[in-house]
Amino acid sequence: MRVSLEVTRTNTEGSHFVQTISLSAGDAGNRVEFGNVIDWKTLYANLKATFPLAASNDDATYNWGLGTVQRATASERQFEVASHQWIDLTDKSGTFGATILTDCKNGSDKPNANTIRLTLVRSPGTDTSYTDQANQDFGHHEFTFGITGHRGTWHDGQTDWEGYRLNQPLIAFESAKHAGSLGKSFSLITVSNPRIQVMALKKAEKSDEIVLRMVEMDGRPEPNVSVKFAGPIAAAREMNGQELPIDGTPTLKDGGLVTNFTAYQPRTFALRLGNAPTKATPVTSKPVTLAYDRAVSSNDDTKAVGGFDDKGNSLPAEMLPAVLKFNGVDFQMGPAGTGKNNALTANGQTIALPAGSFNRVYVIAASDDGDQKATFKVGDQATELTVENWGGFIGQWDTRVWNLPVREWATSANHAVWPKESPQGRSEPRYPDDFLGMTPGFIKPADVAWWASHHHTADGLNEPYQFSYLFAYGLDIPAGAKSVTLPKNDKIRVLAISVADEGPLVKPSLPLYDTLGRTEPGPMIPAAVK
Repeated sequence: MRVSLEVTRTNTEGSHFVQTISLSAGDAGNRVEFGNVIDWKTLYANLKATFPLAASNDDATYNWGLGTVQRATASERQFEVASHQWIDLTDKSGTFGATILTDCKNGSDKPNANTIRLTLVRSPGTDTSYTDQANQDFGHHEFTFGITGHRGTWHDGQTDWEGYRLNQPLIAFESAKHAGSLGKSFSLITVSNPRIQVMALKKAEKSDEIVLRMVEMDGRPEPNVSVKFAGPIAAAREMNGQELPIDGTPTLKDGGLVTNFTAYQPRTFALRLGNAPTKATPVTSKPVTLAYDRAVSSNDDTKAVGGFDDKGNSLPAEMLPAVLKFNGVDFQMGPAGTGKNNALTANGQTIALPAGSFNRVYVIAASDDGDQKATFKVGDQATELTVENWGGFIGQWDTRVWNLPVREWATSANHAVWPKESPQGRSEPRYPDDFLGMTPGFIKPADVAWWASHHHTADGLNEPYQFSYLFAYGLDIPAGAKSVTLPKNDKIRVLAISVADEGPLVKPSLPLYDTLGRTEPGPMIPAAVK
C-alpha cells in the first residue's frame, strides 16, 4: 500500500510548485519520497531542497556509480559536488546517519556540518555573454527525491539500495489468464552477496553470449561471489567495459560463476547458458509479401527517384537493414537504394495474411506529412491508429523559442557539414531581446522500430540532425481473420508487415516513460504571458 499527501501547492516569483510526500508499506516504506511538479519561470535564482539533519560531520559521502567519494563542507573553491542517486551524511560518532536519495538530476552543496542541500532548478545570473542562461531552466519539471535513515554507517544500513530502488521502482505487468510452468516465483539471476550490484545484463554486441556486468558497492574486497541463472552456465569469459577479452579463465562451479572483487571493482563476463529446466515459448513470426510501389530511400550523392516525401527527401539507404528485428518479430525489408521500390503507399489495399497460428500482425510504417489518423482492419475488426511522421522530434521537454533566423547548412564535397554564420554575426541568443516564448513539451507514443540520425535530400546530401523514423504498430488478429486492410491515405508509407505468435499479451500496469499529457507540440506560450 502506498499513501501520498499533497502538502504544498504554491506560486512564488512567477513559478508554480506542487509537492507530494509519499510513504509505502514494506521495504518501500523505509524511505520518504518527495514528488515535485514545478513550472519554473523565475529569473536569476536557484531552487534548493534543504535537509537540516541531526547527524553532524564535516565529511559527506557521494555516490559516483563505480565508487564513492568523500568531500568536506563547502569552501570557496569547492562548493557543489556531483553525485549519482544518493548522498550520505553519517554522524562523526559513526552510530547513525541519513542518506539523501535523488533521481540523478541534482548537484548538491553542504554549507555546514549538518546540512545537505540539493540544487533542483537553476537560472543563474549572467554578465554580458551568454545571457540566454538567465532563463535556462524555464519550463515544466517533474522529479523525485527522498530521505532514509540508518544505524551505524550507510554500509551498515545498506541505504544505497534505497537510492537504486527510487530510481528503478518495481513495475507490475499484467497478462491474460493462461497456464504457466514457473510457479509463483522465478529467479532469472541470483547473486550470493547483497553488496554486489548487477549493473547490466544484456546480449553481447558481436556474439550470442549474455553480458553480465557487476560492481562491488562498499569499497571493500568481496571474495567467492557466486552468480547463478535459471539454467546452468556452460561457459564464461571475462571482458572489459568495451567487451574486449581479458586474460584468464573464470571459475565455474555447480552451474554457477564464482569470482572475487576488489574494492569498488567492476567486472564484466560473457556467458553461455546451458539448457534451462523451463523455457519460455519464443515468439514466432512470418513476413507478409508486399507489392512495393515507391522508392523511399537513396544512396549518398545520388538524386532521389521518388523519395519518402513529395520533395524527394529519402531514408539513407546505407542505414536500412535487410531484416529488421523488433521485439522478437522479424520483418523482411525491401531493397534499399536509389530508385528501388521498398515501400507501399497505403491506398485501402487488402493484403492476405499467411496461414498459421498467429495472434498479432505488425505494420512498419510512417507518414510523409505529419501525424495521420488512420483505420486499419484485420478481418472485420477495425482499429484506429495514429501513424506518426517520419521525421522531426518524437518528444521534447518544454523548449525555449528564440528570434534568430534559421541558418542554412554550408556544404563541402556534396555533404552538409556546418551551419553558416547567422546574419547577426553571432550564434548564441540573448535574453530577453531574442526570447519569444516557450513551446510545451510532448512525447509521441508509437514504438520506434528503426531510426537514423539524418535523412537524404533530393540530391542525396546528408541532412544532419534531421532524424528519420519507422514505427511498429501491432494489431490483434481475431479468430478466423485472413487479411489486413490498409487505410486509404496516400501519405502513409508501409515498409513491412509480419504476423507473429507472441502468446498472451503482456502489458505494464504503469507507463514505462514520461507522458507529459501531450502527444504533439502545443502552441507557443508567448514570452509576455510566461
